[in-house]
Order: sequence, then C-alpha cells, then structure tokens
Amino acid sequence: MKQQILAAIGEADLRPGAAVNAALAANDRLKYAFSLLQLAMDQAQHPQPPAGSLKAERIACGIDAAELDAVIAGAVMAGKDCRIPQAAGICARIAADLRAMASPVLPTGKPAGLAKRVDAVLAALPAAADGLLSPAAIAAITQAGHDSPHQLVMDLHKRLNAMQADLAEEILDGAAVYGITAADRPLVAAFMAGLHRTAPLKFDHPGLDTTATRAGARLSIQNDIGTTDAHVLVVHVEALTVSVIYSDVHTERLAFFQQLLAPRGVAWSAARSASLASGSAFTLATGTITAKDAAGCRDYLDFLGSRLVFLIDWNRARKALRGFLRGPDRIALLAWAAEQDIGHRGFLELGGSQVVNRAIEATAGSAMRFGDRLCDVLGDAESVAFLQGVLRTASEGLRAGQSPGLLRDRIRVALAGHFSKEERRLLLLAADHAGLILELAGLVRDRLRDQAHDGKRAHRAARFEHEADLLVIEAREAARRRPEQLVFRTLLEAADNAADALEDAVFLLELDPLEGHALAALQDLARLLVDAAGEWIKAVGHAAQIGPAAGTAETGDFLAALDGVSAAEHAADAAQRSLAASALKHAKDFRQLHLFITTGDHLEAAADALKRASLILRDHVLVEVIGG
Repeated sequence: MKQQILAAIGEADLRPGAAVNAALAANDRLKYAFSLLQLAMDQAQHPQPPAGSLKAERIACGIDAAELDAVIAGAVMAGKDCRIPQAAGICARIAADLRAMASPVLPTGKPAGLAKRVDAVLAALPAAADGLLSPAAIAAITQAGHDSPHQLVMDLHKRLNAMQADLAEEILDGAAVYGITAADRPLVAAFMAGLHRTAPLKFDHPGLDTTATRAGARLSIQNDIGTTDAHVLVVHVEALTVSVIYSDVHTERLAFFQQLLAPRGVAWSAARSASLASGSAFTLATGTITAKDAAGCRDYLDFLGSRLVFLIDWNRARKALRGFLRGPDRIALLAWAAEQDIGHRGFLELGGSQVVNRAIEATAGSAMRFGDRLCDVLGDAESVAFLQGVLRTASEGLRAGQSPGLLRDRIRVALAGHFSKEERRLLLLAADHAGLILELAGLVRDRLRDQAHDGKRAHRAARFEHEADLLVIEAREAARRRPEQLVFRTLLEAADNAADALEDAVFLLELDPLEGHALAALQDLARLLVDAAGEWIKAVGHAAQIGPAAGTAETGDFLAALDGVSAAEHAADAAQRSLAASALKHAKDFRQLHLFITTGDHLEAAADALKRASLILRDHVLVEVIGG
C-alpha cells in the first residue's frame, strides 16, 4: 500500500479496526488542512479573484465547519506574516488529527522512536495567535521533510495502510475488505467486476490492489493503480453519491483520467498540488456523481473500475509515441485504445517505440530520413490508423499467446501496406485530376457544338482548373514528406499543363463565336482531346490496381490505355495542322484566324501534356512497381 495519498476512510465505530478507520479519516482531514493553509498563503501573497474554497474537499473528508470555506479568500499579508482566518483553529485541528493518526500505531512499537517524534512535531506546531502565521511556518507544516507534520502524516499513513490490510476480514472478488455490510457487497463486487474485465490488459505489470471498508454512513474503496507512490484512487460511496479522489504526479494523466470519465458526467473540483518527500509535486482532484438508483450506482462503479488499467504506464506510452505522432494525436490514440478496451500496455510489452522503429527500418527505405516523424511522412491520419493497428495487434496478439516475433512481423507488413497505400492514394488523386481534365475537354467540345454565349462554361472551367491546382499542391506536399514520391508530383504537374491549356481554350472560345469551314476541324481536334482524356483516366485507374507481381492480364489494359493516349496525341498533331490550314484559307478576318489558331495550339498542347504524363506513369509502373 502507498503512503503519500489520501486513503479515504470514514468515521470509526466500535468494530475491530475502528481505531485504524478513525486514523485514516484523520489523514483525510490533515491533507485538507495542509492544502487549506497552502492555498491561503498563496492567496495572501498573490491575491487573485476568485479565490478557491476547498468546500468539496471539506465535505468529502467529513468536516462540518462551513466557516472554513472562507479561509482562503480572507487571507491577507500583515507585514511579513500571513493573517489567515481560523488559523489557530486549523492548527488545533492538525494537532488533534495527528494524535488520532498516531493512536493506533503507537501501541505497535513500530517504528521505533515514534512517540518521541510525535511529541516533537506537536510541540513545534505554532499557536497562530491573532491568526498570524509566517510563510516559513506554513511551509514547515505543509511540506514533506525531516520531522515536519506532513512527513509524519505520510509515514503514519504507510503504517496504517499496512495495518488496514492486516485487518481484512475476507477477500471479496479480489478486494481485501473489512467491516462492510451486506448492502456494500454488490457495490464492491461491481467495482471489482469492472476492474477484472480489463485488468488482463496490464499483463504482468503490478498494481490494481484494492481494499474496501465501511465507516459510518460511507463505503470506501481504495485502489493503488500502479507502482508510482503518488498514484492512488479512493472512492467514497454514500447513498447514491460516489466521490472519486484521484492523485497523480502527471497532470496530463489526471486530465486523461477525467476525459475517460467524461461520458458519465462526473463533476470535478479544482485540482490542487502538494509535494512528495522527494520534493516532486503531485496533483489531487475530486470528482462526484450521483446515480439515479442503485443499479446506476453499481453500473458507474463497474465502469470506474474498468478504466483504471488504462492509467498504468500511461506516461511511458505517451513518450513512446512521441517519435510518431503529434501531441494531441498521441492523447487521442491512447483514449481510443481505452475506449476500445485494447490499452497500451501490450504495445509496451512488445517493445514500444522500438518495435515501430524496427518496422520503419525494414519497410520505409528512403521514405524516412533521420529526424523524420512518421506523421511527417505518412500524414497524421494514416499514422494514427497504423498505430491503432499496432496497439490492437500487440494487445490482442499477446493475450492470445502469439509469439512476439510473429506480431512484430505483422506490424512490419502493416506498415509496408500503409506505405504502398500512400502510393495508391496518390494514384487515386491523379485519377481525380484526370477526371477534371476530361471535364475541361468536354467543356471545349460542348462549346464548339453550341455557340450560344452565356459565360457559364468559362466559370466552370476556372473552377475545374482551380480544383486541379489543389490536387497538384497535395501531390507536392506528399513529395515533400516522402521524397521517393516525387514521381507523382512530376506526373501531376505534367498533366496539369493539359488542364491549364484546356481552361485557356474555354476562355478563348467564350470571347467570340466561331463559324465556317475551320470550325469542323477545330471540333475534330476537341473530340480527340476528349478521347485522350478518357484514355488517360483509364491508364491512371489501371495503374492503381497493378502491384509488384502483376502479370500480362493486369498490365494489358494499362498499356492499351497508354497507347490510346499516344494515338490521340498523334492524331491531334495532324488535326492541329489541318485546322491551321483551314483557318488560313477560310477565316473571315484576322480576329477569327487568331482564335482558331490559338485555340488549336492550346488543344494540341493539352494533348502533348497528356502524352508526357503517360510516359512518366509508364516508366514508374513498369520500372519501379513491376520491375522493382
């Protein structure tokens, strides 16, 4: 059992163990008193509204003295001292509760010299005349250190926890219990049911030891969670109200725990800080919920117990993910693992960051450079998806008895799939870009069929061209993250020249209607561009389905589509020359001659751009994908 944190036990009665119950209840009150003095001193030295009251904490530890709620707000400096309302009474409470804590321990004779130490600490307590206490005196009371009241409280608490465990009358579903009633048994059983449901997720890590007792009107359940001294959870159940008192050295983990309980609507008091004997700080917070009925109370206790395993080694897991995800995504991943009842301990058991780094070394190749995070290469969403798979594979695989070597190989294969998935994603992006090119080619064809001018086609063409530019920007960002994907940037930039040329053609055609013999030649050229764009879509679509082991059947349609692009480009060259000749012969004026020739040049340039893009894609698929 642990010594630094509240072990919240209520009032004592005449049953065996009553003195220990009373002593542990005194421990609750002492921690409250220490916090009260600390916050009062902070308020006096650095006044800032609104001041806290610690009312929830006062009620939780059973002190019926509402006047103490105004102590913090009323604290002021008087020279070098702090003038604190009720200071003398607070010091008297500290002295009385120290005696109550020591009372059951002194007869055991352990540790040696305890009686003299208690007397010395009591003698050193200030009288706080006129409510005055120096900051040094407050620090001497509230900070852990040699022969301080706070240090004595922690040492007594350690001994009392051991005595409490020895007093256990039975083991109820794994919890050491004493002094409980028949009505308490379903509550303890509910908490333990939730705890046992997820406890296997901690694997061999120690922790989750539980004790329970009743004192007066309140059932108290204490769980020590993991091995950290200041990491403890205490649950008070009184009627249908459940209070959760949680302490942690990591404020981030406290926030995570509060997030885990958020779906149940737990109301939390403001967290407060204290110090361990080592000088490191910990944070304490109290959350309360009132159930509608007894079934709801048991359900909440079951849920509460089931969440504790996800706090064990949480900070270690968060740090292990640092090289792969951004801060918020790390927290979100751990929250997802808790919601899915997967947890993160399996990931740590399998090797934590090491297992991911080895998978990267085995599969990423030149995709990762020194200092790169996985999220900078795969992207945030893809990296989160991969690590979700890692946590699931590790947890479920280890629990099923599968070998660590097998699980590491599965993680490597999964990562390789994510890297190849990025290539497929970029090919699909190229397919979306090809679709916009076809839309633009269709606008040119339709404009030449219908000479009515309304300006709508030019607006649509501008929108399509803008959407194509955004896809190019996305490909450039992918190439920045992963230099081996530079081919897709080059590919889309080449294809985007076709989109630019077609948008320019639509703009020109909206300037003035065209007519005469040359119009038919321009219409033929426009149809060829539609054909070329259609073949380009097919080529990109087929490329996305081709893998390293592709055979003749899989590559046949791809090569046929590429040939279609090349044939359309060759035909477009001839059509452009025919158009030039016809325009020179039949254009009614220089204005129309310029529009015919310039529009034809744009269409022929678009065909050339598609052929260049098709050659880039051909080399990549045949050399890098199939040949590689």
